[in-house]
Amino acid sequence: MTVEVDSQLNTVQEATQKQPVLAAHFMRLVATQRLSHAYLLAGQTGCGKRAVAQMVAMRLFCEHPTETGEPCGTCAECHRILSGDHPDVVMVQPDGQRIKVDQVRYIKDEFAKSPVEGAMKVFIIEGTETLTTSAANGLLKFIEEPVDNRVIFLLTTNKSLILPTIQSRAQVVEFSAIPTPVFAQTLRQQQVSENQIGLVSALTNSETDAMALVADNWVGDLQHELARWYGQLAKQDPMAFVTVQTGLVPLATDRNRQSVVLDALIVLWQTTLRLKYQTATETPAFPELTATMTTVAQSLTQKNLLAILTAALATKKALAGNLNFQTILETLTLNSLNLLAKS
Repeated sequence: MTVEVDSQLNTVQEATQKQPVLAAHFMRLVATQRLSHAYLLAGQTGCGKRAVAQMVAMRLFCEHPTETGEPCGTCAECHRILSGDHPDVVMVQPDGQRIKVDQVRYIKDEFAKSPVEGAMKVFIIEGTETLTTSAANGLLKFIEEPVDNRVIFLLTTNKSLILPTIQSRAQVVEFSAIPTPVFAQTLRQQQVSENQIGLVSALTNSETDAMALVADNWVGDLQHELARWYGQLAKQDPMAFVTVQTGLVPLATDRNRQSVVLDALIVLWQTTLRLKYQTATETPAFPELTATMTTVAQSLTQKNLLAILTAALATKKALAGNLNFQTILETLTLNSLNLLAKS
């Protein structure tokens, strides 16, 4: 029982520490009964989206709210919500890489039911970007026809993959990343290599995910292979295609790792863009590449550099569309080489 209490309290603490402004805002909405029917919470993994959504649910059902208007975290209702046992709080997350059809059917069935115990029914759906188009359209029906005693939180790490029709009918709430210096200090306390802190901080706000990335020096190997690939691009060397096959693809052992590799590629070109305008961060994601990046940034025109970055950003959508991972990387490599040759 003690562990459960700690879990409840940590959820409230996570929300208030990671997103103090948004947590306070939602508590005011609950207190004044001004919650909207649908919210799209967008932000990096680990930035506190789920904690804020759960905090709202807890506050709606909490038996003993605090004097400051937050859920107590210790009553039976708070316990039930975070243990997944509350009939009026429906939580769904991807089963594997996607939210499956039967999960969507379950959400629809629950939406059609009235609250069992309270006056409200809360839905918290993580990984909304993994919904198929047909499944997302199915949910759209409920968002288009709001019910007074329903509130749905759609959580995503990639807003661009959410149907525009859903975005237009939900209140979009952008979650800011945890400040890099704050998260970097957390990583230092976990003995993460200084050379890796910049990239890890750029990839995630989650301490758990960060430790998974640095395990067995995976992120260090990724930095090395990306540095080799980028260096070859800078020299307009076709060997960059070989590095894709022999260096990058072997690191992407599953869909999650493929996504991280693409995120790191995007960070690589975002850093190049910042260096072009002399706005580099204090903790570089690729320390060994700073000189090469500066040269590339100076040699590329703004138009061509933005074109490469746009192509890098498009790789995430290509992966979501089930394109072959190696093909995605090779296409980006070809586009980058062509644009570098034109500068």
